[in-house]
Amino acid sequence: MDVLNKIATYIQNLDRKQFQRLLLISLLATAMIIGMLTYFVQQQKSDLIAYITQLHTLTDKSFKIIAENKKMAKEEQRLKEILDKNKDFSMKGFFEQFCREQNIVPEQGWDARTESVNEKFDEMVLPATFKGLNTEKLTKIIEALDKKEIVYIKALTIRNDEEKKINAEITLATKKYKTLLE
Repeated sequence: MDVLNKIATYIQNLDRKQFQRLLLISLLATAMIIGMLTYFVQQQKSDLIAYITQLHTLTDKSFKIIAENKKMAKEEQRLKEILDKNKDFSMKGFFEQFCREQNIVPEQGWDARTESVNEKFDEMVLPATFKGLNTEKLTKIIEALDKKEIVYIKALTIRNDEEKKINAEITLATKKYKTLLE
């Protein structure tokens, strides 16, 4: 209390001009302190809003990753069931049987090869070329391949030849479990 009394006494003893100057300095100092505090609070608010926006974006990405992971897990389970059902499946044997069923002859040089997909599965790929097809025959081939759940068309290139026939390069693929030796 003594301090406040001393300050009050000091202010009362000031003449009018000194009092106005002291009041102006006090008001300016108060305004500067309030301005700095307001700036600090605004800056903190802006930083927090940016951080919350970043968290929101990351949350959205996380949900998308989780959804994609669930989708991939379902696909992997479906693939496991297909592979377990067809344990003795051979891409080469399938292709030879398919060509006989469709009454088509592939060009020489086709053979199945294995490509790594991920840590659980490899992909058996078989590129083959068929020449002299018509649109109807190519459509039947594609429809028949589409019905085979274990095999899918990885790539398809269609070209016209000089005799108004179709040449098709079809790359068939299937998945298989990785062998333990790899």
